[in-house]
Amino acid sequence: MSNKLQGAIFDFDGVIADTVPLYYEATKKMAMEIGAPFTREDNLRYQGVPRKVLIDDLVARTNNVFTDLEKEMLGNRKSDYYKDMISEFTVENMLPGMYAFLKELKDEGIKFGIASSSSNAPFLLERFGIRDWFECIVDPHSLKKGKPDPEIFLTAADCLGIDYINCAAMEDGQAGLSGILQTPMFSVGIGEGEVFEKADWRVSSTLELKADTLLERFNKR
Repeated sequence: MSNKLQGAIFDFDGVIADTVPLYYEATKKMAMEIGAPFTREDNLRYQGVPRKVLIDDLVARTNNVFTDLEKEMLGNRKSDYYKDMISEFTVENMLPGMYAFLKELKDEGIKFGIASSSSNAPFLLERFGIRDWFECIVDPHSLKKGKPDPEIFLTAADCLGIDYINCAAMEDGQAGLSGILQTPMFSVGIGEGEVFEKADWRVSSTLELKADTLLERFNKR
């Protein structure tokens, strides 16, 4: 019997919400305060990576020594900068085409899960008016390993109660997509680069995401 798409698992930042530039701004502001270089290319590379890993790497770029408590405070400071930036978000801050794509999948009876390293997904889904569309939002703090480990995607599928082979997972981050590729899930990569070429379906932007195309490609896999 052929497999059927039953669940769609989404990264959040850069897939549903247009937040990636704000992550750069918030991280850049904090990095400048400790004298650590941080570029837009860095922002893409660290996308979806646990905050502790990012802070450890930024601190290593300076000539200063920070205690674990001080590094935790730096992470909280960056998070506070970011939260200020997203506090007034509305559905207009969803990425192009994503609301329609989600609605199409919902109408097909597909269950939704969030697999994001960000703790702000529930707040923003409420702001977008679609929180109740998602049956599962994985708590990143509950995980043993962060992306590129596939744990977060497998946890989301388990939460939905759907076999991995019957799930599609969507990512715009290199680390996250690398995690999906380690699972039996249908992989959707949103972006450019070598790792994205390995996805079952690669698109350049969220505007290209259509439910009928996803279902067609999934069924032909």
